Amino acid sequence: MADERRSSPSEDVRHLYEEAETRTAQAFEDVVSRGSFGELLARMTENVVALTKIATDVFDLTLRNLRLAGRQDVARLARQLARTEDKLELVLQGVERLADELAAEDGAGRPRTGRRGSANGSARGTSSGARGTSSGARGTSSGARGTSSGAGARSAR
Repeated sequence: MADERRSSPSEDVRHLYEEAETRTAQAFEDVVSRGSFGELLARMTENVVALTKIATDVFDLTLRNLRLAGRQDVARLARQLARTEDKLELVLQGVERLADELAAEDGAGRPRTGRRGSANGSARGTSSGARGTSSGARGTSSGARGTSSGAGARSAR
């Protein structure tokens, strides 16, 4: 008893705290070691994933009902933009090919039909721009007017 009286209140509190911590740790280890805890944890995880999916679906529906662009709309627009860029690249390649053909015809010494210069003084058919090229291609006898490249170049004006 003499030893118990000599202990200070802070030591008593520390001893009680360590005893409670030991008992609590043992109780948690007993709970976690059971198979039912694993099943419970798996079901909770499934529920969290399901609730997250429901929340994202509700958010997408809210955006759609408010007529704001959602994730699916942005992805669809990105695909359309990629297709449009591909088509534009094909048109540009066709225009460059026609410009090269016109340059080759001019270099061969064959006269071109139409005027020799445009309104701004540059020669048609040069690689100075798509406008001069497309209007130069229209006046030649290469038949570029009926092709899809020629139609794209005409609509670009």
